[in-house]
Amino acid sequence: MSLIRKRKLTKRQTRQIEQNQSIQVDDGTLATGVIISHFGKQLDVQITALPQILPAQAEPSDGIDSTDKSAVALGAIWRCHTRTNLPMLATGDAVKFSLDTTANLGRIEQLLARTTLITRPDRYHKVKPVAANVDVLAIVFAPLPKPAVNLIDRYLLIARLNDITPLLVLNKSDLLPDHPDVGQIIAEYQALGDKYGFSVITTSSVAKDGLDILHQHIDGKLSIFAGQSGVGKSSLINELLPDARQTTNIISVNSQLGQHTTTTSRLLAYDDQNLSAGGIIDTPGIREYGIWHLSADDILAGFDELNELAGTCQFRDCNHHSNAKGCAFWAAAAQGEVLARRIESLTSLIDEAKNGQAAAKPQGK
Repeated sequence: MSLIRKRKLTKRQTRQIEQNQSIQVDDGTLATGVIISHFGKQLDVQITALPQILPAQAEPSDGIDSTDKSAVALGAIWRCHTRTNLPMLATGDAVKFSLDTTANLGRIEQLLARTTLITRPDRYHKVKPVAANVDVLAIVFAPLPKPAVNLIDRYLLIARLNDITPLLVLNKSDLLPDHPDVGQIIAEYQALGDKYGFSVITTSSVAKDGLDILHQHIDGKLSIFAGQSGVGKSSLINELLPDARQTTNIISVNSQLGQHTTTTSRLLAYDDQNLSAGGIIDTPGIREYGIWHLSADDILAGFDELNELAGTCQFRDCNHHSNAKGCAFWAAAAQGEVLARRIESLTSLIDEAKNGQAAAKPQGK
């Protein structure tokens, strides 16, 4: 009898087979939900669709029912762990999860398709998710502290690379009379927005100005607020969602700088019982957005007006620095067609990415 020779599988094929076999098939017992808080290894998931087959309730003990039956209901929030074979998850992810009504814990079994995903490299140079299924990136700045335009450009880059609509929000507009130079910054971004499809609005949580306009831009959508500390992100969220009870800090009189107050990534829903109505993801993960994992072409794609000039420089390897011979970018700046500071932001980000990539590579002896 001849023996059938077994085909030797590669490690990758073996790993894929094991992973496919370990995936939990939805047999009607899994609930559907959205991750609303992320605590590292544990996550809070809110039920958006009940399982077809409800889990059995725990048996009463000493006359006391150890399970709250209302916990298996639309809008209920479950603390969950994840299966080990799943990718890293983020606030905003839609998932399917099993319910253990005895322990009152859930386990995320499946990650559903994402529409968008914001990622960033961590301190170990590994890319990790920040937020999922985001529609709008609200970039908040203010007259005080002084706007960091390179940070605004960084956030515009994030939005463009992830197909998320950027929205520039100049908060603390009541301070504009004392900072007339900020008006020029607003006008410059407004001109870019008019041409490349994003809006620039002004708000004041103190004077209660512009809040209705802000709400119109983010109503029914999942948004994430970003910006330097002290610009009033938490105050704006409190105005839009009074029940959010965001902690706010007062800018130091001496340093005129603010302190970040958000420590846990959370989804703050407009309607606690209907996550499809949208909400705001408040996350510390958006603060320091490293870009070492991006190429120069990736970064250039985030600068719409400069990307249109790509390939027109005299030399193919042009670095676009101010002293670069035959640079089309700086020629356009001299004609007033593009902003010099946007070119400086571009080159600064490209240099940062290259330096980060070099630091991530092991050094040879």
